[in-house]
Amino acid sequence: MSLKLVIIGAGPGGYSAAIRARQLGAEVLLVDRGSPGGTCLNRGCIPSKIMRRAADLIRETAAGPSFGVTASGLDFDLKVLREKQRKIVDGQVQGLTRHFKALGLNLVQGTAVIETPGVVRVNHPDGPSEYFDYDHLLIAAGSEPVALPGLPLDGQKIISSDQALWLDDLPESLLVVGGGVIGCELAQIFHDFGVRTAIVEAMDRLLPLPGLDEEISKVYMRGLKKIKLPFFTGQTLAGVEEEGDALAVTLKPFNGQGEARQLKFSRILVSVGRRPAVDGLGLAALGVTFDAKGWVEADERFKTRAPKVWAIGDCLGPSRIMLAHVATAEALCAVENIIAGQDKQVCYEKTPSAIFTAPEIGCVGLTAAQAAERFPGSRSQDFLFRQLGKAQAMGETDGLFRLVSAPDGRVLGVHILGASATSILGEAALAVSKGLSINDLAETIHAHPTLPEGLWEAALAAADRPLHG
Repeated sequence: MSLKLVIIGAGPGGYSAAIRARQLGAEVLLVDRGSPGGTCLNRGCIPSKIMRRAADLIRETAAGPSFGVTASGLDFDLKVLREKQRKIVDGQVQGLTRHFKALGLNLVQGTAVIETPGVVRVNHPDGPSEYFDYDHLLIAAGSEPVALPGLPLDGQKIISSDQALWLDDLPESLLVVGGGVIGCELAQIFHDFGVRTAIVEAMDRLLPLPGLDEEISKVYMRGLKKIKLPFFTGQTLAGVEEEGDALAVTLKPFNGQGEARQLKFSRILVSVGRRPAVDGLGLAALGVTFDAKGWVEADERFKTRAPKVWAIGDCLGPSRIMLAHVATAEALCAVENIIAGQDKQVCYEKTPSAIFTAPEIGCVGLTAAQAAERFPGSRSQDFLFRQLGKAQAMGETDGLFRLVSAPDGRVLGVHILGASATSILGEAALAVSKGLSINDLAETIHAHPTLPEGLWEAALAAADRPLHG
């Protein structure tokens, strides 16, 4: 008899686990309240990248005259963009559904509740509930946006990142609260769409991520000043009052020192974090434990403290890195552990991160500061995008490559700000994950003229034999 695995959540982690489990011969039930693909496909990665593409086209069109290309006018139709988003998302959902069917994977839409160990009840949106038994349970329920205290998300004037991706109309002005990845991505998109946009962030820099080199943040912020997108770091949202159709916003210094700032916007986009989407599942009754902030606790093999209950993805919280591709990696490890009795783990320190701002940002491994602390004598080497012939030809000269290496020459981290940075990142991730050296990169022939030459040039310079610059 094959093992029965119930997976709650059909996002990248959940459906990847389901596919791998079927390949290993398990009987799989995949449960989700909505469409397969989870937040990433339906309310995150994919819809936002379609909007990013539209914003890029606007910027590229504006840059046309410098290449001798003049447009007679530029009209932006949000309705057409929304139709494009729905078409692509629906197509991806249908593709997943067909794939599941071909694998013999049972996908059920409904709300899962575990009332007794070994049995899950699925409450369907229409019709009676069903009961399914399982040998193992995998929680991949994901996360959802959080609101600010005293400022509930109404979907009209106060919106979440989920809601921002499907607005029926563009606001006249928009304050983005939270200068993290999602906040910066969406702020630039709306700015490119012609919306008067600003960002407020409590920390002293935008993109204050522990895994992103601080120099990348500094260069990114200089770029925002060039395009006249205002941002307020070290500031918090202290108050919001309605004044007719507008929202009167009060910003105060995060450290409590200094005077308040008064601004007006028509809408506020709150992007200050996420919470685990596990309410109502009945996990506590099974013996699943949670940390102080409500994130599911699991060991390095993704086993919770409850017998035969496992967890992956966003519901584990920011300590594990909340990214779609990380959830997928966790899924594959967890399923191998569940079904094949393996001892697989994810190396989070070598996980690449992609930020789809303009220009893009990609990073993997240690920052220069982290490397200096852990590997005394380590060094960082920069190479500027403007030194690349391909970047000059594209008119995309803003940005840099930063290569962090150990005293023995091993590549410890790579941080890239610039055009196509997220696509260039694959080579960097391979170098970090496989412990390659700066000489390995320097001695690899890179095609010319291309943008990845910048990583090669940085490696040459780090090896004390710079070619250009």
